[in-house]
Amino acid sequence: MNGFLGTSASIFSDISLISTILLGLIAVFGGLQAHRKRFSTHCPVMATAALLNWVPVLLLMIPNWIRLINGTLNLASGTFFSVPIFHGVLGGLTQLLMTYTVVRMYIIDTLPPKNPLWLMRITIALWLLTVLGGIGVYIVSFVI
Repeated sequence: MNGFLGTSASIFSDISLISTILLGLIAVFGGLQAHRKRFSTHCPVMATAALLNWVPVLLLMIPNWIRLINGTLNLASGTFFSVPIFHGVLGGLTQLLMTYTVVRMYIIDTLPPKNPLWLMRITIALWLLTVLGGIGVYIVSFVI
């Protein structure tokens, strides 16, 4: 046991899990603010969470995913061997979409789509699926 959650996970995997859950909860909070038409809160919360999500992605997740693809890391086996790979692909695409959405909303508002509401809804749905996938990776890798 190397981490602090009582599993065989490393401290970095525990930090990755906790940060993923916290940023996912912040995204839910931001989504609720949009639903309540509180855009002055929604916009900075979502943008900050989306950009902060790059920290665990770059420092922890991408290096482990590369090691997984190269065969130097084995996270899950048997029925669940593909869970980390699927999570990495979905998470990578989602992170890029989140970043595009922030750039579209804050920096270059002439980027498509003209009406970004559907883009934001797809992005939050994919983000929440990715958070659930990250929890799933942790469970199949270190709990079961």
